[in-house]
Amino acid sequence: MSPIITRLLIIEDQLIVRDALVSMLRSRPELQIVGVASSIRVGGPLLERTAPHLLLLDLSLEDGSGLELARTLHRARSKTRVLVMTAFGDRFAAAEALRFGVAGYFMKEQPTSDLLAAIEAVIHGGTYVPPALAARLTAEPPADDDPLATLSRREREIFRLAVLGSNSRELATRLFISVKTVDSHLLNIARKLGVRTTAGLVRFAAEHGIATGPALEAPKASNLAYEGRERG
Repeated sequence: MSPIITRLLIIEDQLIVRDALVSMLRSRPELQIVGVASSIRVGGPLLERTAPHLLLLDLSLEDGSGLELARTLHRARSKTRVLVMTAFGDRFAAAEALRFGVAGYFMKEQPTSDLLAAIEAVIHGGTYVPPALAARLTAEPPADDDPLATLSRREREIFRLAVLGSNSRELATRLFISVKTVDSHLLNIARKLGVRTTAGLVRFAAEHGIATGPALEAPKASNLAYEGRERG
């Protein structure tokens, strides 16, 4: 009997991570990579054209939120299973993703062996959340205590990128908006959260368990990127 092949689409905006994923996954006989994209603009049509079984989706893309794409698939009752890859390690981001039908939540700082385990779980109808994060979701289920409840979706995205170390110009380039618009969002975020500076945003994140641990530092190359270099 021929093995069941899982059709896989990758949407990831970091070239080094994208290349590492392709290098690692193309050798898996049970997986067929049907497309690779760096943005929603390119990935959306690819998704419709290739109808993959599994979508590996970066949560924060250069032209928008991967979460919005996941929500669109969920509303359309798509059969494509979604496994997101992210640097956001807080329980609120994970809970929001799972609420929008995401089947797997993978942290980019995890080893690639965990990614293979996540893929295995998701393509067989299960879910995957890193054990430590799953324990926090179980022990402290987010309900009405979401500290970012007053923020819009765009403000949440800018907040998380800002506490990861992105400045206004970098945010503007990544999100395809003006620096003035970014600064306006940051002022609104600070007002809503009762802080005055970017340092205050970082403290707020730490105090509320949002993007905690390594994610509060300047972003580092993921384990996927390092292992991709070793293969190259």
